[in-house]
Amino acid sequence: MYGILKIVAEESNECVKTAILGSGGCYSGGIWGILGIAIDVLTVGIGAAAVIGVIISGIQYMTASGEPAAIAKAKNRLIQIAIGVLVYGTFYGLMRWLVPGWG
Repeated sequence: MYGILKIVAEESNECVKTAILGSGGCYSGGIWGILGIAIDVLTVGIGAAAVIGVIISGIQYMTASGEPAAIAKAKNRLIQIAIGVLVYGTFYGLMRWLVPGWG
C-alpha cells in the first residue's frame, strides 16, 4: 500500500496537497499539477542517479592503481555528473518559474 509513487491527495480551496516521495507540495489541478508532480519525481530520480554515479566514480578512482587512463575516466565521469546536475538545476529553476501555481 505504501509504494514509492503513492499519491495521497487532500483537496483544499486552491490546490491539491500531495504526499509523493515525501514532498508534501501543493499543486494546482489539471495538467500543471501533473507536470509539477512529474518534475518532483524526476528530481528525486536525478538526485539518486547522481549520488550513485559519484559513488561509482569514487570506487573507479580508488581502484585505478595509478593508471592514468583509469584515473582520467573516473574524473571524466565525475565532471559529466556535475554538468548534468547543473543542467538539471537550471531546468528545475526554469520550470519553477514557468509553471503557474507550483511551489
